[in-house]
Amino acid sequence: MNNFYINQKVNPKGLKKDEYDVIIIGAGIGGLTCGCYLAKVGLKVLIVEQHYKPGGYCTSFKRKGFTFDAAAHSLGGLREGGPLRKIYNELGLDTKVEIIRFDPTNVVIFPEHKIHIRTDIDATISDLQENFKDEAENIEKFFKFIWNSEFANLYVQLKDKTFKDLLDMYFKNHQLKSILGVFLGNIGLPPSKVSALASAILYREFVIDGGYYPKSGMQAFSDAFIEKFKEWSGNIILGEKVEKIIIKNHKVEGVVIDKDNFIPSKIVVSNCDATNTFFQMVGKEYLPAEFIRKINNLEISPSAFIVYLGLNKNYSKILKDRCGWWCFLSNNFNVEKVFSDLDRKDKPYSEDGFFCFFPSSHDSSLAPPDHEVILLLVPAKITDNNFWLENKHSLAVGLIKKAENFIPDLSNSIAVKEIATPLTLYRYTLNRNGASYGWASTPLQIDMNTMPPVTFIKGLYLVGHWVTQGIGLGGIATVAYCGKNVAKLITKSLKSKSRWK
Repeated sequence: MNNFYINQKVNPKGLKKDEYDVIIIGAGIGGLTCGCYLAKVGLKVLIVEQHYKPGGYCTSFKRKGFTFDAAAHSLGGLREGGPLRKIYNELGLDTKVEIIRFDPTNVVIFPEHKIHIRTDIDATISDLQENFKDEAENIEKFFKFIWNSEFANLYVQLKDKTFKDLLDMYFKNHQLKSILGVFLGNIGLPPSKVSALASAILYREFVIDGGYYPKSGMQAFSDAFIEKFKEWSGNIILGEKVEKIIIKNHKVEGVVIDKDNFIPSKIVVSNCDATNTFFQMVGKEYLPAEFIRKINNLEISPSAFIVYLGLNKNYSKILKDRCGWWCFLSNNFNVEKVFSDLDRKDKPYSEDGFFCFFPSSHDSSLAPPDHEVILLLVPAKITDNNFWLENKHSLAVGLIKKAENFIPDLSNSIAVKEIATPLTLYRYTLNRNGASYGWASTPLQIDMNTMPPVTFIKGLYLVGHWVTQGIGLGGIATVAYCGKNVAKLITKSLKSKSRWK
């Protein structure tokens, strides 16, 4: 256990009645952002996290001198004036964690094409135009529409459309449309199902304005929130699970942790799986039948199968552009098939390609000298727990062999190997079925009224990627933006004076 977290736990039995104005369940980035803004304006805030580290998917772990990021691999929206940059500056995170930016940010690799996504949008457009000369004019129009349009314009034009609809408006070339659909791996849906609006926001805040990385790893980003939260007298309990949210007369009274320790508060914010929040912590007896049916019928995003590798060699002189690689062995790539394959019971994962990331190429402190850290990932689902328990090792070997087509001698360079399945992601986050992005970002489900932050129970708020904001779900910039907005709602409800603009 990292020494940073030792002695961070407070004694629940020593808490005084009405000591906290707000209790936040879950220390994901949404909860941390919300907690920081509330503590900053002088409210007494407690965060309770069931894991021994804060951050949710934005955590890291160490093995034999290597630092591995658990799930999140980079940041977006950090340009000057970007949504995450505003939060970064307003909370003073710049004094706690340094942000690195790498260029190119992503490379899409096919046998016949190699597309670079760069920090300069014009360079990205130029690279795509060089590969698809017949679509040159449309490529520029597509990117400039996403980048230059006001949100209101994006909303009006895209709110009822899928990303496939948007691609079909601009392009005829099937391979180009498949390449542009690759980045939907960061949402977890194919072009035919995913919201065009959510996809446009993803492109703007994570593809075009991507490639940011916190020095020392993703955990350092989450730790920066905790340091600021504590400076503003916030309290955090790590390694304890909230068992119940206590409701009386349809109002929040507080929470119970550790089976019988009641902590009172008139406001509770849940930064965790919505199904768990309402069905377990609140209880179905407090829920309208129609609401129960809605939760049961909502589609969740897929999970992931991840292989973490610590290598005993450094590839800096062998491989160029070690950033985020989207690798495919065939030019006949079908992005729709990648996601339809996840519903197979015998093989609920993608076989057509994989994502590879090289974090230590941007921060050498993540690996011993002359060593390397890489991450291999494919989208996956939980269809059968036994499948993952029985097959994870053979699947890891197969994924490494595929990666060896792009990374020479990879199998012989492995010093450390760790594996995460959807079961692993569930265990550490309690996200239903290990969902990577909360609810699936379909056109119907991103509507603000699907799962709004203000619930029908007085004093109970939701934050994170199980909240619908009308812009899509998932991603660090998106959940941080949600956390800030929920903090504003709570501050307004308590008639406290806000210190942010």
